[in-house]
Amino acid sequence: MKSKFLSLRWGCLGILCMGALVVLGLYVAISVRPSIGAHGADLLREIIGNEAVTRLEAIAFQARDTVQQRLYALGLAHPAAPWQAATTQATPASPAFASTSKKPTPAEGKIPFEAGATPMPTSAAAARPLATATPTPVPWRPAPAKPLGELEGEGAWTPYIQISSGQTVAYRTFLQPDPKRPYTVIGVVAFDLTHTRLHYVLGAQEPSVPNGPKGTGTIPARDRQPGTLLATFNGGFKGAHGYYGAMQDGIVALPPRDGFAVVAMYKDGRVRIGEWGRGITQTQDLVAWRQNARLIIRDGQVTPQVATDLISDWGGNFGAIVTWRSALGLSADNRTLYYFAGPSLIMPVLAPAMVAAGVQQGLELDINPYWVHFTTIQSQGNTLVADPLFPAQMKESKDRYLRASARDFFYITAVP
Repeated sequence: MKSKFLSLRWGCLGILCMGALVVLGLYVAISVRPSIGAHGADLLREIIGNEAVTRLEAIAFQARDTVQQRLYALGLAHPAAPWQAATTQATPASPAFASTSKKPTPAEGKIPFEAGATPMPTSAAAARPLATATPTPVPWRPAPAKPLGELEGEGAWTPYIQISSGQTVAYRTFLQPDPKRPYTVIGVVAFDLTHTRLHYVLGAQEPSVPNGPKGTGTIPARDRQPGTLLATFNGGFKGAHGYYGAMQDGIVALPPRDGFAVVAMYKDGRVRIGEWGRGITQTQDLVAWRQNARLIIRDGQVTPQVATDLISDWGGNFGAIVTWRSALGLSADNRTLYYFAGPSLIMPVLAPAMVAAGVQQGLELDINPYWVHFTTIQSQGNTLVADPLFPAQMKESKDRYLRASARDFFYITAVP
């Protein structure tokens, strides 16, 4: 009996030691080489399962967050903007056109002349048609974002991406949303959907089910052109983390789930975010869609599910895990598409930041270091070069979406 007890005790001790080593390895990996941590976690999932790995990741992320909090409490680290901040706030969004002059009315009787001009005879003046105003386009800007912290330049939109004509079609800003974690800074990119188009690509491996249809993981050649391809960013969870629906060009990698959040892309370039079966369903003009858990923002308000950690709502993505997160949102007029990304985030912090930026409908995308990824695409001659939104944290495999990708992703092109 004693020998069995000792064997059991040593067995339990061995399991605890193994778990501690795994957590330590994940901690080091996510802090130094996020790609190793990401691929290592995927390997562990095949051995001990999704939920067990999620719990181990939660411990590693919490340990890292505790270390960061201590460093800031001791004054050994300070909050910092992820890039040089704008010095002035962008002007509020304006109507599409503004008139430059007032059209004379018949009651005014006469058309005014410039000083020094020779008046025309009355008969000629009467015969001349009244001048009409020519509408002058007003450059698009995102609606003002509400600052949440104390960093200089927070919430100020900076021109970020221009098309060949020189027109700015994307701005960026940052938000400092968490008073408990001043080192948490969210990067926000806003796209003008009247001059850009959102596309979705199924990965060569994910999302999928065993023996199910898969994508190519590549951007079509017609869009991989200098001046056309503007940006790329990550997709959603792996299939096993919720089995949320995904479709590209008629290939359904995973069927849609009623009531879950979805971003939908149409043939005419329209983008909508909502819930499948509640305004968004499969139609002939729907070319791609991607689900990812529940809506975070509905009609400009944070949804109740944001406060829960239910696997039924979030798959393997527990909202209380402090980690890198990303999200996608739309403005009330569906003209502005927002991408969000940032470290040390929990769901109840990410969601209000999305509302502060102007999101009317929004959903979460992928999470964790390495998988959260955004780059603009620069042209050097005929060569495409990826430039990360967070240069230090997104430098690993920064051109991953310019090659065949195992994971799904989105990309942005200029409208011809």
